[in-house]
Amino acid sequence: MKFIKIMMVCSIFVIALAVISCQKVQYKSRDTSTLKPPPPDTTRVVIDTSAVLSNCDQLDGWGIVNGGSEITVAPKEGKGFIQGTVAVGGNFMQFQLALTTPVNTKQTKETGELKFWFYIQDVTQYVSGGQIQISSANNPDNYHLGWGLDGIMPTLKNGWNHLELRFVDAYGYNDANQIDLTKLNYMRIFWNVTKATATQTYGLDDVRVDVAAPVMINNCDKLDNWNVVNGGQLLTKGQKEGTGFIQGTVAVGGNFMQFQYSLPSPAFIDTKAHKDVGYLEFWFYIQDVTQYVSGGQIQISSANNPDDYHLGWGLDGIMPTLKNGWNHLKLKMTDAYGYNDADQIDLTKLNYMRIFWNVPKATATQTYGLDDIEVHVK
Repeated sequence: MKFIKIMMVCSIFVIALAVISCQKVQYKSRDTSTLKPPPPDTTRVVIDTSAVLSNCDQLDGWGIVNGGSEITVAPKEGKGFIQGTVAVGGNFMQFQLALTTPVNTKQTKETGELKFWFYIQDVTQYVSGGQIQISSANNPDNYHLGWGLDGIMPTLKNGWNHLELRFVDAYGYNDANQIDLTKLNYMRIFWNVTKATATQTYGLDDVRVDVAAPVMINNCDKLDNWNVVNGGQLLTKGQKEGTGFIQGTVAVGGNFMQFQYSLPSPAFIDTKAHKDVGYLEFWFYIQDVTQYVSGGQIQISSANNPDDYHLGWGLDGIMPTLKNGWNHLKLKMTDAYGYNDADQIDLTKLNYMRIFWNVPKATATQTYGLDDIEVHVK
């Protein structure tokens, strides 16, 4: 009998283990479907195309008033920056760079700009007449480009400033003796200050030549100066840049779409571009590319209308290359009609843009969008 009781107890224990082992184990859910997706990344992709003249991490090649010094605390780039000092009683500052090995900037006068960080202790101490100069003749007066500081200093603040000086804005641009940007070997910045009653410090960092930054035509963050079929609207979700994009709608029964941007006179935009190196670039949203009908155009003008002093691109050749959704268009100005017109577009006074096209008679609402319209040089 004792044996039977022991067997019964063992059997019950085994059955209990079996029941427990069959119970579903509860794990914390890995279902993340209720999580909100991250916002779209609108950070512009930056490709470094620059040529460094000096990273200012050492004094080699520099001639500076009072000798200059290398500062390794809080540079804007790399290991340090170059500091110049105007001593008490002084009234002049100069940074001069002479390169033993010339630099090929890989830019032209039409595409390039000089970029650097400039530290100013007190902008009120500046006196008129200063210059920024680069040269391929190892001196500031020949084969050069330059910018007057009189027009630059009022835009600067105490502390660090990042300067971007386009070659097209420089004096020397049309000189008979043209700078050779494949053999750049000299840079100078000089200016006078009021007679110093206390030490004044200035600094340079990260001096380089790069392709000039694009010029914004319209960021499409508001509807000002836009005329869009059915009024258009500003959307603040799904944009490719900034805080929004402009949407146009073809209603049921409609067969035409147009975005037209016109700046009221005398307003205009200086694109800083020449048509032989310029590109019109923008984001274009298309709900359904199959709904396009032939004959559409993209046009820009400096006459505030699409037919004079203009450049244009036919959409017939562009639409087959596009997809549903956002597309980034890069339209080369040398490929545009109007490029050889007698009445040449003035890209320093751009004041008009239009995109228009026909669609089949819409049986359902169709939406289109524009964002981030810029002129680039390449």
